[in-house]
Amino acid sequence: MKLIMAVLLLAGVYFIQKYLYRKYWDRGLETEVRFSRDYIECGEKAELIEIVSNDKFLPLPVFHLKFSVDKSLRFIDKSNSKVTDLYHKNELFSILGHQKITRRLEFKGTARGVVGVNNASILVRDFFMTDTYASKMFHSDVIYVFPQKLRTDQFKNFFKGILGEIEVRKSLVEDSMSFRGIRPYQSFDPYRSINWKQSAKARELMVNMYGYTSDSRVKILLNLDNDYMIEKNKLLEEAISLVSTISGQLLERGIIVSVVTNGTNINGNLLPEVDEGAERKHAVTIDRMLTEITGSEGKDIFLEMVRTELENVRLDTMYLVISPYAKSDLTELLDKLVAKNASVSMIVPCYDEYPYISDRDYSTGWEVALNV
Repeated sequence: MKLIMAVLLLAGVYFIQKYLYRKYWDRGLETEVRFSRDYIECGEKAELIEIVSNDKFLPLPVFHLKFSVDKSLRFIDKSNSKVTDLYHKNELFSILGHQKITRRLEFKGTARGVVGVNNASILVRDFFMTDTYASKMFHSDVIYVFPQKLRTDQFKNFFKGILGEIEVRKSLVEDSMSFRGIRPYQSFDPYRSINWKQSAKARELMVNMYGYTSDSRVKILLNLDNDYMIEKNKLLEEAISLVSTISGQLLERGIIVSVVTNGTNINGNLLPEVDEGAERKHAVTIDRMLTEITGSEGKDIFLEMVRTELENVRLDTMYLVISPYAKSDLTELLDKLVAKNASVSMIVPCYDEYPYISDRDYSTGWEVALNV
């Protein structure tokens, strides 16, 4: 008789808990997976924070939190994980009623990109481990891993050359906002400086004279197409790193920087131009745009961008072109910029085994080790 009563009692407990879990397992249950920071530099560390809150009396003895992230995030604690094309994590919790649990998983960002939490889901089992209840998480977070910064002596020496060109240009460029007077036209004067009203009065061509600008401007034009058949991505990543490092260094010196590229985001949309800025936080805006790059709109779009600059050339701006592609259709457009007295510098990322042979004073190769 006692055995029968025990069996009936156990059966009653089983069906009652089965009913309770089926009806209330997700009531008052909140789960969040987020990053401790919005962005990090490549090589920096941050944390992935897991928060599980069970705001009800019913405990959850077995609670699985499953999700995936890009394997470029290298987690310090590799337990309960598996790495394939993604880094898969399966976190196990045991949560009492009205309890909140927070875990922090430290990781290092090892490659540029916008990394999000993918395929996040939760799985709960009842006390008897007979029934399973699951749900997907529809809210997730992302972290920006900014491009790798270049710290080599090669870059430092190269950057000194860029600064030298900017200083020379600064002393030569006139400021159209600082009018100093009128003088007779000379053969080297730009056509647009002619003052037609005063020329009519003087019966000879007269030009406006201006003071010198106090601001230095650099516009970076980044092309993400090349003609290499091997290791294309390596050169493109180097080009992106060059833009990121150069723009950051220029902004630290108070130089006004803007960036335009034919790069596209994950949706295949052309990334918008980053307008001029001179504050250090402008580097974050540029790095965010560079981090979103996943592809290219094509060489022809970049050539059209150069033509646009040619039509609206600014003599107070240094045009810094960074492009693994350096064929004549591009260099001839840059020649026209130079002919308009614009300041042009071109960096051509190339492999050390296939060096770039420059035939222009304004262009130089940037060698990248192919087999490292």
